[in-house]
Amino acid sequence: MVRHLGVSEREAEKIAATEYGGYISYPKMKKLYTRHLGRANILADTEDPEELERVWNFCVRCYLLYLVGCLLFGDRSNKCIKLVYLTTMEDGLARMRNYSWRGMTLAYLYSELG
Repeated sequence: MVRHLGVSEREAEKIAATEYGGYISYPKMKKLYTRHLGRANILADTEDPEELERVWNFCVRCYLLYLVGCLLFGDRSNKCIKLVYLTTMEDGLARMRNYSWRGMTLAYLYSELG
């Protein structure tokens, strides 16, 4: 979480202690997304393009993790997102299009049925 979602180690430990281990709740994900989006809007007026790109990457990862965890691979509880999907974003967001999302989604849905 520290490297991919831009949270501090202390905050990551707090999330892990209050959430469900390898999961993050939808409200917490929305809070992270909103925080990064606000920071990106503030940084847009500054002369620090590297920091702006870093914050935008965190914002995009939060949004994509929400979409992947909620729409494609939602669980029966419908309360939280598995953090394991962050590993798909580890090699860069551009490589995500090379994954077989249809196959993964179909296999996941099949496993959830029975």
